[in-house]
Amino acid sequence: MKTLKVFILAFVIGTAMYGNNNPVETPVQKLRNEISTLLKNPRIEIDNEAINATVEFTLNNKGEIVVLTVDSDSTSVESFVKSKLNYQKVDSRINKNGKVFKLRLKILNPFS
Repeated sequence: MKTLKVFILAFVIGTAMYGNNNPVETPVQKLRNEISTLLKNPRIEIDNEAINATVEFTLNNKGEIVVLTVDSDSTSVESFVKSKLNYQKVDSRINKNGKVFKLRLKILNPFS
């Protein structure tokens, strides 16, 4: 009987430590994934292999993205990002308080 109890205890501890391999998604990771979904399938022409951009944004009290700046060499990328993200509601539990987020984008040319 004592061996059975030890076995059950070891099983419970092992399951608790190694049983849950699904990492918990943080609110910032969730926000990044939502933005990635909003920016899928860009309909812009890219001359190079890829175009890099840096987006600065904040979240308003309604949970909407407010794009502050888009730093890119391409004006079409700036227009695309602003049109896709500005005032899009996201399901985020991030403490807003005027925090400015920076997001680096790399838009690849599908034909290269």
